[in-house]
Amino acid sequence: MFANLADQELKVVSDGKTVHTARIVVGKTYHKTAVFTEEMTYLVINNYCNVPSSIANNEYLPKLKKDAGYLQRQGIRVLDRSGKEVNPFSVNWGGMSRMPYRLRQDTGDKNALGRVKFMFPNKYNVYIHDTPSKSLFAKDLRVFSHGCMRVQDPFDLAEVILKDEGWSRSRIDAQVQSGKRRIVKL
Repeated sequence: MFANLADQELKVVSDGKTVHTARIVVGKTYHKTAVFTEEMTYLVINNYCNVPSSIANNEYLPKLKKDAGYLQRQGIRVLDRSGKEVNPFSVNWGGMSRMPYRLRQDTGDKNALGRVKFMFPNKYNVYIHDTPSKSLFAKDLRVFSHGCMRVQDPFDLAEVILKDEGWSRSRIDAQVQSGKRRIVKL
C-alpha cells in the first residue's frame, strides 16, 4: 500500500498491479502527515478513539469550560488515571489549564476514527482510518486531519486487505454491525 500525500491518494499494489485506489485526507499545514515506511500489521474494526492529549487540551478543554455536557453528546467518556469513568458534570473545568483526564470516544457513527482503522505501528502514531466526515472526500484539496490519513470507502480497502486473511465483505459488514471491537492481525 502506498499513500501519496501530495496527491492525497492511496494505492494498493499487488504483483506490480494497482488493485485498489482511494482518496485520502491528510494532515493540515500545522499537523502535517509524517513521511515514513512501515508494514501494516493489523486492523481494528469498531475501534474506540483515545483522544490525544494535544487535542484534549487545545480543542476539548475550551469547549468543556463552556459546556460540561459537550463530551457526552459526542460519545466521549472522561476517564481518570486508573480508567474509572468520571462524571463530567462533577468537574470544575473552568479552573483548568491542562486536561488531567483521558478522553475516550466510544465506537459508533460519531467516532472520529469511523468504524475501521488500519495500523502500521510507527514512531509518529500515524495510521489510516475511516471518518464520519465523508463530505471531505469531494474536495479537490483534502488537507484537514491532525496527521493521520482518513480513507474514502474504508470497507472496500478492508475487503482488499483482509481477502487473504479469509474475510469476505459480508463478514466485515457483520463485524461492523455487531458493534463489538475486533482486532484482526495480518
